[in-house]
Amino acid sequence: MKTSSPKSATNFSPGRFLWILLAALLVSALLYWAFRPPLNNTETAVDEALVSEVETQTATDAMIGIQPPSFQQITEFRDGSAYRLRLTGDAEPDVVIILSDREGKRLRQVRVNEQGQWGATLDVESSETESRLMVLYAEIYTDENLPSIRSEETIFRLQIPDNEKQVLIMVTAPGSPSQIIQSPFGGVPTAGPLGLSVIDYDHSGGVIITGTSSIPGRIRIYAEDSVIGETGVGVSGRWNYIAGRMLPPGEVEIRAELIPAQGAPNAPEGPVFISLPFNLLPPLQADQTDGQGDLSVNIEPSQWQVRRTLIGGGGQSTVIYSPEAGQEEDVKEEANKEEAANE
Repeated sequence: MKTSSPKSATNFSPGRFLWILLAALLVSALLYWAFRPPLNNTETAVDEALVSEVETQTATDAMIGIQPPSFQQITEFRDGSAYRLRLTGDAEPDVVIILSDREGKRLRQVRVNEQGQWGATLDVESSETESRLMVLYAEIYTDENLPSIRSEETIFRLQIPDNEKQVLIMVTAPGSPSQIIQSPFGGVPTAGPLGLSVIDYDHSGGVIITGTSSIPGRIRIYAEDSVIGETGVGVSGRWNYIAGRMLPPGEVEIRAELIPAQGAPNAPEGPVFISLPFNLLPPLQADQTDGQGDLSVNIEPSQWQVRRTLIGGGGQSTVIYSPEAGQEEDVKEEANKEEAANE
């Protein structure tokens, strides 16, 4: 009987079978790619949308943690017959900052240094219109393929006609107290160590009252004769009180009272307070703006009220008082007391 030898069995080894299997798989793959049906429009759109989403998410991730631009110092000075603004601020190091006006016109381009600081000087825009308004925004650009980052702060410079002395310069941000860089009245209402700078409010009725005190302690806020809250004086001497929808439309008297901290040096012996008239005006209408649809200024002898719409909707108003505004209320109160005593 004839049998297979060991040599003939070795010729049909598992290695040869594996090579045959790999060759079959390769041929199958080539045939599939050669004769596969083309992708339809839906599959192509899904692929493009996925790529776009990935690119957008990548750009967003790249912007996380980048410090937006902010204004630190704003100074106006005269250069011959012209006025100029000198601006300094902070931002992400080694990025480009674009300063533009409210129409989007680029006014100046500067680069932030390695310490995250930047500076620029701008000519003050002049106009023969009813009021001279200058609005400044700052945006940073990190890369031409990435979106810009805009500062939340906006600079307003407003001058009434034929009056070089009454110029308002303020920095505002949505939901934050406005900073008055230059008051059109040259000062704010004060009573001894207590000062009241501005009152901000939005169109939903939220109010922010801002002031200063050279004496540490607490500030108690009244609306008419009712206490609506208290706030503390910060280390810098500034204080802010934020109220919700607590004030009715129309004119009310706002009073800030200083309650000195126990043992505070140079604390006054009697109560110290400031009373000011406050009028919560309704939201802006189109016919109340300056033509751009976003600003209205109510100018009175003892106060200015600047109302503007915000990016994304809503509006914010800022009331700036003259130093005499508080004195006028004190005079009225003393007169009322004398009248009541005579009766």
